[in-house]
Formats: sequence, C-alpha cells, structure tokens
Amino acid sequence: MAALNAFTAFDLAMGMISGLGLLYLLYVEEYVLSYRRFLLVTTAGLLVFGVGGPLFDIFDPKYVHVVHGVGALLVVLGMYDPIHHELRREDWADLLSENPAELRHSANWMVPMDDEILAVFHSADLVLTPMIVAYNTGLSRSEVNRRLLAMKSHGVVERVDRGKYRLTPLGEQYLQGERSAAALAEPTDAAI
Repeated sequence: MAALNAFTAFDLAMGMISGLGLLYLLYVEEYVLSYRRFLLVTTAGLLVFGVGGPLFDIFDPKYVHVVHGVGALLVVLGMYDPIHHELRREDWADLLSENPAELRHSANWMVPMDDEILAVFHSADLVLTPMIVAYNTGLSRSEVNRRLLAMKSHGVVERVDRGKYRLTPLGEQYLQGERSAAALAEPTDAAI
C-alpha cells in the first residue's frame, strides 16, 4: 500500500464527487428509459476511471493504468450505441409524422431568422409591423425590417401599407412545405 499524498487525495476526492454527481444524474434522469443501459455503462466507466484509479493508486499502483483502460473502455462502449443509432430517432419520426413543414429547406438568400419571422406572420395571420414582429421574436427592429425587405423582394411577404406587412400565398405555401426553396430563389417581378 502506497502512502496517500496530496495529489492522490485530490484525485480521490474529485473522483468521489464526480461519482456522486453521476449517480445523482442517473437518479434524476429517469425519462431516459430506452437508453438507460448505455447510460449505466458510461457512468460505470466514469466511476471506474474517476474513483477506481485513485483507489488503485493508493493500494496497488501498478494496476492504475489497467483500471483507467477499463474505465475508458466502458465509457466508449456506453456511448457507442446511442451515437451510432442516433439517440433521438423517435423525435425525428414524430416530427415527420406530425408536421413535415418543419423540415423545409430554406432558399440560398434566406437566413435562419427568416423562418422565425415568417412563423410569426403565420401564427398571427394578420398584418404586422416590423416592431411587432421584433417584439415576438426577440430580434431587433432593424434586423426584422432588413429581412422583411428581402422577403418582400422574393414575394414571400407583401407590404400592405407603409411599415405594414403580411404573408403572401407563396410565403404560406413555403411555410406549409408545399413550395420548394427553388420557387423562392428569384425575386418576383411584382416585388421589384
């Protein structure tokens, strides 16, 4: 048995604290039922690595590397299957069956905030100002105004009055997934 030095004591304390945290995670994360076995294997590997390593460093230092290797192997085995088989496969299946429009592809000229802005128009089904859209998206009014002008030039929204916009049928079709991004690629003649 080796003497307990400050580094080994620190490693052991950190390993035990981490181990308690991992055990608490297992206790709290009860909803991960289908992948619980893999979570248990990963946690066991982390515990072997974090707690077993320092313990073996105290009692039989020549086996520390073997214990670390076993711990690392358990972590890899525990993480392999969920990563290899896409951990959230069911979420994608639910998304496809419930609302295929959520998987639409944006046109090249669009930026990520455009879908967020269009969703506000779609949910309200009203004529809106850039300030109201900005308030409901958390974006700045100037960003919304700039994007509305771009969307207007492509026929996705139309200006009803000064500073007031609404979704066009083309924009509605895009949001519903009925119109491809290719239809939104070129500015419309009416918008120019």
